[in-house]
Amino acid sequence: MELKARQTVDIYGSSALEPSLADVDYRLSWQLSGQQGEAGCLPAQVLVSMTATVTEPLEWPQTPEWQNYRLALTGYERLVRERALLAAEWLERSLFEIAPQPGCDQLRRVADNIGHHQLGIAQALLRDFQRQHDYGRNLGLIRPAE
Repeated sequence: MELKARQTVDIYGSSALEPSLADVDYRLSWQLSGQQGEAGCLPAQVLVSMTATVTEPLEWPQTPEWQNYRLALTGYERLVRERALLAAEWLERSLFEIAPQPGCDQLRRVADNIGHHQLGIAQALLRDFQRQHDYGRNLGLIRPAE
C-alpha cells in the first residue's frame, strides 16, 4: 500500500512596503510517499519544493537613486529567500524523519500536522526577519522620493 500526500501553502508575501513597488510570494509544497512494512507505514520518499514569484514594475525610473533602490530590494529579497530555503530544508527533514505509523492514513495525518507546524515556524521566521530589519529599511532599502 502506498500513500501519496501533497500540500501547498503560501508562507510569505511582502506587502508591508506601501505603496508596494514589488511583491514576492513564496510557496512551499511537499509530496510524501509512504510504504507499509512490518514496522508500520513510514516515509519512503519526500519531495519539498519552493517557488518564489516576484512581481515588480516593468519600468523603473532611470535615476541612480531608483536603480540603487531596485538593487537593494533584490538584495533584501535574496536574504528572505535564504530563510525560506532553510525553512524548506527543515520541512523536508521533519517529514522524512517521521517514525513508522500503524497505517498510511495515520502517516498522512502526522505528515500534515508536522508540515503545517513547520510552515508556521517558517512564517514566524520570515515575519521576524522582516520586522527586525524594518522590512529592509535597516539594510538600505529606502524608497527614493518621488
